[in-house]
Amino acid sequence: MGIIYSIECRHCGTITRHYHAADMASVRSCADTNRSHVETECAIRCPACGHRLNGSQEEFAAQVNMEAAWQ
Repeated sequence: MGIIYSIECRHCGTITRHYHAADMASVRSCADTNRSHVETECAIRCPACGHRLNGSQEEFAAQVNMEAAWQ
């Protein structure tokens, strides 16, 4: 179970995918509110330029192009 994010770096424009393993409660809460929740403690970095993609919830949400949940 988890979530796949397609993220476009606002710094360089590179599109990358980020996979996040999640429990059922996390996926349900995201689906119910139509909002992404991503951990900001550990950096998710753009593979091309190294820019941090999840400095804040707002910054991350602004860069997400697509979300998908899988089981």
